[in-house]
Amino acid sequence: MAKVLIPLGDGFEDLEAISVIDVLRRVGVEVSLASLKKDLVVTSDSGIPMQAKISIEEADSKEYEGVVLPGGFGGVQNMIASNSLTQFVKDMQQSNKVVAAICAAPLALFKMGVLKEAKFTCYPSVETMIENPNYVCENVVQEGNIITSRGPATALEFAFYLAEIFVGKEKTLEIKKGMLAC
Repeated sequence: MAKVLIPLGDGFEDLEAISVIDVLRRVGVEVSLASLKKDLVVTSDSGIPMQAKISIEEADSKEYEGVVLPGGFGGVQNMIASNSLTQFVKDMQQSNKVVAAICAAPLALFKMGVLKEAKFTCYPSVETMIENPNYVCENVVQEGNIITSRGPATALEFAFYLAEIFVGKEKTLEIKKGMLAC
């Protein structure tokens, strides 16, 4: 069973986090939520509290096949400020594991030195904060092990894309049909 870490900082975007968590769990991926602070209760940008399983300091990149960063500008700023998350993401990148980000979160990947010159997408206007000329206006973009998406309206498409990577097309299609997504 694939295992994925979703780091959450206060101010994360609800729909982008929950869509990915829900779809990945439905297809059988083990999803762990990691708080960027010692307190394991993290609050979304709309004020909804979410209970994380571990703090990012406790997360070991060797245990995971992927990391998925949800957007929400406040949450992304907290990601950028987290040295532990930066090291975790760099370790995942160096191990050629899935590094995914949606909405404003590709900005965190850029600030962490992971996005570099990879083709990417993100929330409109965030691309101007990323010094990488390879912005593409598509819902989901993959280059190598880096996968990015645009925002709340693309969250389910992003989640199904990730599901297919972790468990394959057949299982993902089964879940999509059950969710009336195809």
